[in-house]
Amino acid sequence: MTSFKTAAMVLTLAALTGCTQGKPGGPGTAAAPEKQATVGQTDDTFNLSVPLTSTSLQQGGQTEATIAINRAKNFDEDVTLHFADVPQGVTVEPASAVIKHGDENVKVMFKAGDAAALGDFTVKVTGHPTKGSDALVDFKLGVVAMESFSVSLPLLSTTLKQGQSQTVSIGIKRDKTFDQDVTLMIADLPAGVTVEPESPVIKAGETETQVTLAAAADAALGDFTVKVTGHPAKGADTSNDLKLSVVKE
Repeated sequence: MTSFKTAAMVLTLAALTGCTQGKPGGPGTAAAPEKQATVGQTDDTFNLSVPLTSTSLQQGGQTEATIAINRAKNFDEDVTLHFADVPQGVTVEPASAVIKHGDENVKVMFKAGDAAALGDFTVKVTGHPTKGSDALVDFKLGVVAMESFSVSLPLLSTTLKQGQSQTVSIGIKRDKTFDQDVTLMIADLPAGVTVEPESPVIKAGETETQVTLAAAADAALGDFTVKVTGHPAKGADTSNDLKLSVVKE
């Protein structure tokens, strides 16, 4: 019964910790079967280790990862790392990182462009030693959407009389991680209508600003759609339509 419980505990621990190592490399991988270790690593070989769980990377962001090396007896070579199947829009720096002999790991930086592909990916990491075969390991990488926002405008049409002005509140709804300045650009104003300020900025931490629409005495009459675009410090723009009616005084 004791042996059964012990074996069950070992299996449970293995399931919880998982395996971060892949295929070993080094000169020792060519050893005759009788010289290969049945437990642990064969002499003159190495394994690469990567984070157990998937590493999360946000569009427009970067994240550092540690890739470690497990050296068996007699293996003390430099190992150069190469990365394959990196998702579109993501880069790795340095592209050919080196774990020097005597070092236990190296740090690399994954960087994602604003439009990097979203999803869960498996990056193939190859460790190339000075001599002997390469080691391989899978690095799990999840690319998530950039923090975002939306432009909030009055639900009803704003009425503006010729020769008069009207104050309008423009807001932004922020995702919980979005804390950038947003510059507003207002386009498609009807003839004779101006806006002040022309390019207002909603600062980080703020949720709204006010602009003043002014109509000349001869401003065009009718119902119009004014496009309000929010331009963040980084990432994609987002737009919304302001309904505007210009009427006679």
